[in-house]
Amino acid sequence: MSEPLTFSIGIDGDVTVRSYDDLIRWIEKERSRWAWMVPGDQRTDRWGLASELQSNWNGLLENIQSLKTQGQSLEFAREYLIPLSSSLILISTTNDGSLVLDIKETSGDVAAVAAYGFIKQRLTTQHMTTREEIVGLLLSALPDIRNSSDWSERLKRERTNFRMATRSLQEKLEEEMERRERSNLEITNRLRGIARRIFDVRRRKWSDTQSGWQLAADESVATFESRSIAAISSIQTTEASYREFMSLKAPVEYWDGKAAEHAGREAAARNLLFWYFPVTILVLGVVFIASGYFLLNHPDTKDSKSPVALYVVVSGGLLLLSTLSFWIGRLLTKLYLSEHHLRNDAEERATMTTTYLALTGENAAGEADRQIILNALFRSTPDGIVKEDGPADIGLQGLLAKALSK
Repeated sequence: MSEPLTFSIGIDGDVTVRSYDDLIRWIEKERSRWAWMVPGDQRTDRWGLASELQSNWNGLLENIQSLKTQGQSLEFAREYLIPLSSSLILISTTNDGSLVLDIKETSGDVAAVAAYGFIKQRLTTQHMTTREEIVGLLLSALPDIRNSSDWSERLKRERTNFRMATRSLQEKLEEEMERRERSNLEITNRLRGIARRIFDVRRRKWSDTQSGWQLAADESVATFESRSIAAISSIQTTEASYREFMSLKAPVEYWDGKAAEHAGREAAARNLLFWYFPVTILVLGVVFIASGYFLLNHPDTKDSKSPVALYVVVSGGLLLLSTLSFWIGRLLTKLYLSEHHLRNDAEERATMTTTYLALTGENAAGEADRQIILNALFRSTPDGIVKEDGPADIGLQGLLAKALSK
């Protein structure tokens, strides 16, 4: 344990600490007494006193913690504690610190900040512009003008007595803790000696039963080996399941992606069919009506036979247009059915593989199931419209061939 450190807090006395932990607790306690001076607050930091004060406390605490972390002796902290008696910092147990805290309790934060600055010679009467600030200045300069001087002095004495009693109690508590620590250390050393003597007695008996222990050890080793083999087997099984999962994870993701892709194309083809046939029928109707109206307005005459050829041309054009329209509709239907079948196939493969992975995790799938899944995954997949399901041949040769075959 390091030597105690006694440092000055001004004309009101000294403070003694026994360790870095005690010093840090004392600093944090004192800093908390002035936490009401908030940096940036318009009421308590109008002159920047709160920011400077809290910065000083934080810097002091960081320096002490750094010394503790470096393992330095407690004496090294003395030079960092010099500002406690000369800088902006006020200690709550000093007369000035107690006066400022009393002013805070009786007259408010603004008056207390004004008194703080006046005591530390940071503020003058020229800085005081509000009633609360002037009250703080007067109370700090003439503390006897407070409501009841006797009561205030009595309260101050009681507070001082309470602090002294608390400090005395803390010192007694620390001394008692040190005494108990020394007592526990002595008891521990004594118990170690007793344990060593007991061990010496037991060691002589252990030599007589060594053969029995060896047999028990052999049995334990055999049991451990059997359990190790079982554990290794379980790990190998788990590894095989994991490898199986990783080998089939990519196909599952692939077929899920293909299913989503075909689903999008299927929806697009379905929407196209939904609009194609009504629009086509409407367009064909308009074309037929327009053609009929055109032919009716060009009758046959004695001088000209052109309407007959016109009828043939218009009829052929209408036949070609209607045939081509319905052929395109049949092609779009086949495209929709193709995407529908491809989507169903991809979803079935993904579902089968996922089910097999779940069975593999439960060791419920065998080699036969694996072959079924692999055959399903790697079987050939039709892509697009197969030849048998394609649209009819509308060429002249194709039509003649079909007519002759009948």
